[in-house]
Amino acid sequence: TGQQRVLALEHIGGVVGMVETAKLAGFDKVIGFDMGGTSTDVAHYDGDYERAFDTEVAGVRIRAPMMRIHTVAAGGGSILHYEAGRFRAGPDSAGANPGPAAYRRRGPLAVTDANVMLGKLQPDFFPAIFGPGQDEPLDVQTVRERFAALAAEIGDGRTPEAVAEGFVTIAVENMANAIKKISVQRGYDVTEYLLNCFGGAGGQHACL
Repeated sequence: TGQQRVLALEHIGGVVGMVETAKLAGFDKVIGFDMGGTSTDVAHYDGDYERAFDTEVAGVRIRAPMMRIHTVAAGGGSILHYEAGRFRAGPDSAGANPGPAAYRRRGPLAVTDANVMLGKLQPDFFPAIFGPGQDEPLDVQTVRERFAALAAEIGDGRTPEAVAEGFVTIAVENMANAIKKISVQRGYDVTEYLLNCFGGAGGQHACL
């Protein structure tokens, strides 16, 4: 369908872009790390574009040559859950509307909020495009209150900051495992590769 073709082209553009920018920097082996709002896409390049011939897009199995891209449900909008003593990030997402709690639309706590709580996303350096008039900054106060309430619910003495850090750690582990799946688990030595990060949330997590 048209939707599937658009989705495929979007992913191809990211892979081609990661390869070409890596070449400009003098690298011919690259792992792409594309973290957006709902998911993270990772891809491997070692001189040739890798292709898959049996893939699934939006729940539909497609038997046709496509770029080999591995996707995990870990993005800036991944909703944070505390259940039965365990932290979980995603796979459900807050999306763009309502978005994370910091977006001033009464959204749930998400990975983006954890980064706000930890000071990695600062309102002074982020566009003031939130609220009814789309002219307010990220809502740090609501984020702090929500994490404080969650820390109290957990009740093991952890600070709100420690709770936020725990969720970021979980999200990063999910993304790191995705990279391992396309590299180390297939016999590639990642020390020889450039990690090319992009996407709206890539820069916040690539070095963690």
